[in-house]
Amino acid sequence: MILVTCAAGKTGKAIVDALVKTGQDVRAMVRSDRSLESVRAAGVAEAITGDLALTEDVLRAADGVDAVYYIAPNMDPNERLNGDNIIAACQSANVTRLVFHSVLHTQIEALPHHWERHFVEQSILNSKLSFTILQVGSYMQNMLPAWEKMAETGVHRMAYDIDAPMSLVDLDDVSEAAVKILADDGFANGMLEIAGPAISLNQKAAILSSVLGKEIVAEKEALDAFLDHGRALGFSDFTLATMAKMFPYYDKHGLVGSNKALGWILGRAPTDFETFARRTVAGLGQGS
Repeated sequence: MILVTCAAGKTGKAIVDALVKTGQDVRAMVRSDRSLESVRAAGVAEAITGDLALTEDVLRAADGVDAVYYIAPNMDPNERLNGDNIIAACQSANVTRLVFHSVLHTQIEALPHHWERHFVEQSILNSKLSFTILQVGSYMQNMLPAWEKMAETGVHRMAYDIDAPMSLVDLDDVSEAAVKILADDGFANGMLEIAGPAISLNQKAAILSSVLGKEIVAEKEALDAFLDHGRALGFSDFTLATMAKMFPYYDKHGLVGSNKALGWILGRAPTDFETFARRTVAGLGQGS
C-alpha cells in the first residue's frame, strides 16, 4: 500500500492515476470530505481525510502502508511542521520508502516556498529513512486555466520577463517517473531534478502561434495586477506574499534545471513544450 498525500490536487491526481493504472494499492489522503468522492472514483484502495499539520492525522494516514509519496500543500505556512509530521509518521510505520515531491533548487532563499522545503529535505536526510527527493520544475499544465483566454486574446501573459528561461515539465512525465522511482529500490537515498527543457515566454508564444494557427504574443504582466487578480480569486495573504517575492526572482533569473535525470528515468527525452501544446490543442479541438 502506498500513501499519497494531497491526493485531490493537480499533482496528487496525476500520481494517483499513474499508480492505480499500474495496479498499485493506493491510500489517498485528502484535506476535506468533499474531495473523497473524486479520489475514490480514481480507483484507490482507501480514501481518508486528514490535516498534515496534525500529528495524529498523519500517524493514522501512514499506519500500515509500505511507502509514502509525500506531496506538500503549495505555499503553506506550515511547511516545516507538515514535513516533521510526515517523517515521524514514516518512522512510526516503518515504511520502506519516503518519496518527497519537492521543488527545483530549494537552496534559493529568495524563493520562500523553495527555501522552506530545503529544511524539510535536510530533516529527511537526517531521518535514517529510505528516501527519494524529487526536485520538480514548474508544470506545463499550470497554463491550462488561462489557455482559453490566451487563445482568444492572442496574449500569453505572466508576471516575469518574457525572455526569462524556465525549465517546465509535463506533469504526465512526472507521474510516469514517480511510478518507476517507487518501484525501484535503486532510487533510494537519492535526490533527483525532475525538469524539462528550458523555455521562455517568447519561445512559448512562437510555438503557440504555430500550433494554434494564429499570432500569440508574450507579455509581461505587472506584478501588482497579477497579485490583485490572485487576491480576487481568494489567494491567502501568505500565498500573495510568497508570489510577491517569487516573480521578481523569476524576472531576473528564471528557474532552470537539468532534464537529464528525467530522460534517464523515463528512457526517452522528456516531453517538450511543442508536444504538450499540440496534445492540448488536439484535446480541445483547436488549431489550424
